[in-house]
Amino acid sequence: MFWENGYEGVDVDRIARAVNVTKPALYRAFGDKPTLLLKAVERYALTYGAPRMAAFQAEPDIRKAVTAFFEAAVNSATGEARGGCMMVAAALGQSERVDEIRSFFAKSLNASANAFAQRFEREMKAGNLTSTPSARVRGHAFIDLIQGLRLRAKAGIAREQLLQDARSYVPLILGK
Repeated sequence: MFWENGYEGVDVDRIARAVNVTKPALYRAFGDKPTLLLKAVERYALTYGAPRMAAFQAEPDIRKAVTAFFEAAVNSATGEARGGCMMVAAALGQSERVDEIRSFFAKSLNASANAFAQRFEREMKAGNLTSTPSARVRGHAFIDLIQGLRLRAKAGIAREQLLQDARSYVPLILGK
């Protein structure tokens, strides 16, 4: 519900009804609405981010790995009514815990960029990628491009256009 409506667009009564619990039970479980949002963001990262990162790391072909990650980002941002990235939406919201959420999001972005950079570094050492740009620059650029695609999806850019653009970014990341 936070993903679809933002922090300000959902009240605790509505959340409790949606998950078929009482409002007091929801408060006992999470304490308050800001904590509930933070827990939802953490679950989002585990549910959506972790499996995609594992698939990226497991794909032996770096071109296929980068392409698939871009495509997954576009597909998840355009395949549902809510679109976009829940962590971005939460970080831009006005909840009482927005600083905690922004901090969590920043750590997640940095961890993802570092994971991508480590993979790019291995590919560089194996001779599969050029030495420039650096693995670190590639990792951060990859994150920035993915978030840009998600933002454009939220703005209503057509899925087909986003996929075309995402595929055109692969050589930028790979330096080929």
